[in-house]
Amino acid sequence: MEGDSDAETASSEPTNLEQLQQEDGSIWGLLRVLLSVSTLPHILLIVVLSSLLQLAAVNNLETTSALGFVSLSGGYLLTGLFAGWPTVQGWIRLPEHGDDERSTPMRILGSFRICLFPLLMAVVVFATLVALIGEQGALGDFTSVLPLVLSSCFVVWAIVQGRGFGRWLSSVSASKLPRGDARESGLSAFSTVASFVSVITVTFLLVYVFELVADSSTSLVKALSENIAFFAIVTVVFALSWRRSRGARLKASSRTDFHRFSNRWLALSQFMVTWHLLTVWRHEFITPGTAVLFIEEFILMMFTVLMAIWGLTSRSFRSPLKLVSTKNALPMGLAFGYAYAGSVAMLTTVLDDIQTVMMAGHLVVALTLLWMQPRVLRQTMGQTESMEHIKRVVEEAGVAADDASINIQDSPEVSPPEVAEEDDSLVQSAQDSEEPVVDDIGNEVDWKEPDVLASEVEWDDEIELLD
Repeated sequence: MEGDSDAETASSEPTNLEQLQQEDGSIWGLLRVLLSVSTLPHILLIVVLSSLLQLAAVNNLETTSALGFVSLSGGYLLTGLFAGWPTVQGWIRLPEHGDDERSTPMRILGSFRICLFPLLMAVVVFATLVALIGEQGALGDFTSVLPLVLSSCFVVWAIVQGRGFGRWLSSVSASKLPRGDARESGLSAFSTVASFVSVITVTFLLVYVFELVADSSTSLVKALSENIAFFAIVTVVFALSWRRSRGARLKASSRTDFHRFSNRWLALSQFMVTWHLLTVWRHEFITPGTAVLFIEEFILMMFTVLMAIWGLTSRSFRSPLKLVSTKNALPMGLAFGYAYAGSVAMLTTVLDDIQTVMMAGHLVVALTLLWMQPRVLRQTMGQTESMEHIKRVVEEAGVAADDASINIQDSPEVSPPEVAEEDDSLVQSAQDSEEPVVDDIGNEVDWKEPDVLASEVEWDDEIELLD
């Protein structure tokens, strides 16, 4: 029945904590898909093309670079939409077991054939953009506006990055939780002090390491004294974070699983916030080398792409009904990667300072995580309690229905005489009841036989037939 199926669906739907625990493993499955050998040429191509378009942007070719980034992003987006077709899958992936007898360099060059279809889609997008917003476009010449529009998307990508980091940290915090038993609610000062000491200790060690990389003669005392202002900032941010989440932490302290989850989530997210703030600080005051900066930001961009695609999977990487699946995860990820790299390239040319761009991005990510801290706790606990309440109601209704069916099946079989006696007793009880009995239609009508034509005439017994 439809009601039974709905109840079964509601009772089998996982809670928010259970969903987060499932996502902790799904990210590794997504990583294996993105780094598969059968699709590795796509990863190499984005590194080469993004570097070339970055060079074009810094050499006064911002419009051409912006058109290239947008076209490549759109081309891979279209590829992701068509990736569900088996034919397209064969075009964009290498066979797992090939018997190619060519030399290794030739095999490497031949493997880039899987990039032809996305590049063809990029050419289609480029032609469409030129026809619409080019110098002779149907909508007018808007090519000069394209770099500004693309650079403004950097704030959106930074927010996506922060939310992706937060989602991943919440899934890690939800792993291996104890049972949801009741406990005495209340906040522990010892737990707060321990978290603060951990954050400050790790922060001091990172500052000292970065100071050593910049100047090998730096001592512990010098690293502490020269960055005392940053430690004060970390202290203020920690106090603000714990103050904003006080209500959620107090509510979470009434259950063991919520209490453990809240402690983990706040600690891990605070470490991430501190790391982003430290990156802003050292870009301004510790001045890392250009090579270190490039490597760090490149790794961060790759991790951002991974987090963004994981976020697009809408809580379950294995679900075939979501926007991103195992078949189109890579092209969708590369579409975001080209857009993200294009925004960084355009901001570099607009501000003429990549260091300032990176500092702004890290600051936006830190603020996003701070905004998410109490919100994640409230949503996780509220949705979990609601789902658990629905499960309890459904289970109780199912148990009641099972008991009723058992009582009916276990009742003794009634013989026909007993049925007749039961019917008579029911009729007698209905007559003896004080409730008025509903009258039948026409109960008070005086019925009589209908009049018949010549009803009073005496007829002879013999009937004479005349010719």
